[in-house]
Formats: sequence, C-alpha cells, structure tokens
Amino acid sequence: MHPKLDYLKHSWQPIVDQIASETGLHSILIMESLPGTMKVVCANQNQEVYKTGDEGPKSVQHGCHELYCERVVNTGKELFVPNAADSEEWHGNEDLAKFGLGVYLGLPVIIDGKVCGTVCALHNTPFDFLAGNQSARSWLLALQSKVHRDVESTRLGY
Repeated sequence: MHPKLDYLKHSWQPIVDQIASETGLHSILIMESLPGTMKVVCANQNQEVYKTGDEGPKSVQHGCHELYCERVVNTGKELFVPNAADSEEWHGNEDLAKFGLGVYLGLPVIIDGKVCGTVCALHNTPFDFLAGNQSARSWLLALQSKVHRDVESTRLGY
C-alpha cells in the first residue's frame, strides 16, 4: 500500500462511514491501484462486501473484466455507471457479477501528479447521486478533496 494512504486511512474512516450513513449507499470506498489489482484502503463498516485490505483483480489478469475503479485510474476521469446490468460494456464487471453492485460513481485520487486510486460509491439499485441538500456526489467530492489535502500535507511535513 502507498505509505501515505496507509498512514492516513484511519483519519478517513469516520467520513467514509458518515457518507454511507447519510446517503444510504451500500459501499463507500477509497481504493488504491496496484499493478494487477485494485486494493481497498478504506471501506464503510456497515456493509459486508468490502473490507480494508481486500483486492480485486484488474483486467490485466487473464479472464478478468475491467473494474470500474480501474477505468477511473486509466482515464483519470470521473466515472458514473447508472446500471451495469443494462450496459453491454459493464455487465460482466466483478462488482455486479459477484455482489450485485451495478451502480457506481468514482473519482480519481491523485498523488504526486499520478492517478493512484479512487474515491467511489457502489450501490445495488438505481441511485440519484445529485439529489438532496448535500448530494452523494458532493460528499464524494469533499472526501476526494480531503484525501488530496491530507496526502499533500504529509508531503509538506505538516
């Protein structure tokens, strides 16, 4: 695990749990991209699918479908998948096939100018990420910003 992410993951846990509680989303995750896998750095504690330290195989491994987070890392762009079950491109995704989580919103995590992971949310039914006084998307953007600030502050020695 990237030392900065490992060092800071405990400070993100309460926020990840709060986002899940406030929005009702199944999974709120901070993920790290490794050469052959995506690794869970932090996951909300009120779900049983993803645990800190879990890894999912990327499409570079034989027979594996591209992961949602893998696409975010490869493009450096936000990805929204409203329903993977209805998508030719995403219907073979592991999160949908294994866990029934076909709704996804992910944002890139950038360290030292390189996309190294994601802040993301997964859900099992269609979800409006823009609804509410503080939308789920705005919660995720705030978490992404915090991750970036926290990582930068460790680089500067604060």
